[in-house]
Amino acid sequence: MLKILLIIFLILFIFPRLLKWALRGFVVSQFNKAQQDFQQQQQANYQSTRKREGQIDVDFIPPKKGKSTENFDGGEYIDYEEVK
Repeated sequence: MLKILLIIFLILFIFPRLLKWALRGFVVSQFNKAQQDFQQQQQANYQSTRKREGQIDVDFIPPKKGKSTENFDGGEYIDYEEVK
């Protein structure tokens, strides 16, 4: 009879408190991990988008249309007078 009462006491009073403590610790650790992952992502995005002074990034090169410039020997010479 004493064993049954002890088991009921453990099940009803101690087990829920231990379970609550364990779940709280698990949730807090998962929250901290997610927060660290988010901060690392934000830091990586900031560093990749931040441009240093003098750095040039070419994001888009338009396709070539019209005449090819590979065999360009020069243009037509136009004589001009300087007007003062």
